[in-house]
Parts: sequence; C-alpha cells; structure tokens
Amino acid sequence: MDTERTTQDRQAKLAAYDALRESRPDMFVNPPGAAYEILLDRADQNRAYESMAQRLTARGLPAHYADIGVVHDDLYLTLVRDAVRFRTGDLGTYIRVVPRGDADGAAVLPVLADGRIVLLRQFRHASRTWHWEIPRGFGDPGERGAETARRELFEELGVPVSELVHLGPLHSDSGLVAGTDQLYLARLAGTGIASDPGPGPHAEGIDAYRAVSPAELRDLLADRRITDAYTLAAYALATARGLLTG
Repeated sequence: MDTERTTQDRQAKLAAYDALRESRPDMFVNPPGAAYEILLDRADQNRAYESMAQRLTARGLPAHYADIGVVHDDLYLTLVRDAVRFRTGDLGTYIRVVPRGDADGAAVLPVLADGRIVLLRQFRHASRTWHWEIPRGFGDPGERGAETARRELFEELGVPVSELVHLGPLHSDSGLVAGTDQLYLARLAGTGIASDPGPGPHAEGIDAYRAVSPAELRDLLADRRITDAYTLAAYALATARGLLTG
C-alpha cells in the first residue's frame, strides 16, 4: 500500500509538472549552451530520478528527496524539482521556486519631494527579524509591474505618487527563484509621511517609517544595517543612474 501511495504521489507531481510546462513554457526553455539541461522525456526523467535517489540513499537521505515534478504548490509559489543533465553528462535533479502566475513582483524606492528616501521597518517571517527596507510585494494576476508598484505604495505608505521611474528587472536569487521582479523609483507628492503606519500596514508587520537623506542611507548601508536585497539593488540602480541627490 505504501508503495502504491508513493507511486501515485510521484505521478501526481509529474502531472502537475506537465500542466505547469504547458501553461508556462518560458520557464522550461533550454537555451544554447545551458549548463543544466532540463530533461522533458519521461524515460530521461526516470533515469535522472534513479541516479539522484541512489546518491541520496548512499548518504543516508530519503530517496523521495529526488522526486521530480511540482513538489509543493500554494497561494504564493510553486516549488519545482527538474530532471537535468549536467555539463559532465551526469543526470540528476535541480530544485527551484517558480512564482504563481506570470505577474512580476515589484519593489519601490520611495523619494519625497525634498529628496529624502522612505524606509519601512518590517518584520520578516523567513529571517525572523526586523528589516529596514522599501515597499514591495507580489503581483496580482494580470497586473503589470508599475501597477503592482503603485498598489504596494498605496497599501504600505498611503502617499500619492507624482512620478514612477522603472529602474530595471531583478533576479532576487538567481540560484533558486525562477521569476523576475521589477524595481522602481517613485517620486512622492509631498515632503512628509505618517507618524504611524496604521492598522493595514501594521497587520503586514510594518511598525515604523523613516525618511532619510541619500547620505544617511549610505551610512546605513556602510554600517550593514540594511540587508534586504531589493533595497540594496534599487539603491544601486538609482545611484548608477544619478537619480538620487544629497
């Protein structure tokens, strides 16, 4: 019975994988010279599974760590384990996170009319600590990056935007995450921010706002008090383009 359930579970993971390939073919492209070739033939996938399972069991690890397909799926992301051929010719598996849907996430560097940059003090579950960072969020279905950026600013800051500048795309973790997020600089239509985030942002883990000059932001970076990748990347792109002064 356990073997039957295991077989059914693996078949379900592969069926979900095939459905994902059909809906998101861009996520399964093998470009010329790819260092890790995704194997789409079922016989090749089975050989890759067997090869990886043998290596895992030799290390005292469960063979199901080599299961191929959609190994987890929820409201926010899909965890996929592909069968791959490495440059050495060896077969194995490689895991990655595929965002739900085809809408990019967005992060926004908010700049007040006086040139100060607004940071949020937000608690993050994954790191189990507080971070000074910029607004960001997942894209809703059918939403473009700029729309996501404006929505996140409204939800987290409640400040109107006078101009939105696209800074560029970001691969937040190119070794694990398959999707692309979009970075923006938003020029806000005022010089002040609320003293308290309010119930909406507070429920999202935001407990304070802080407006800092570009020089003060550089000091925070130099002191290693900002570690959020989106904030670091947005600052780097805005600085490289000469969009921050002071």
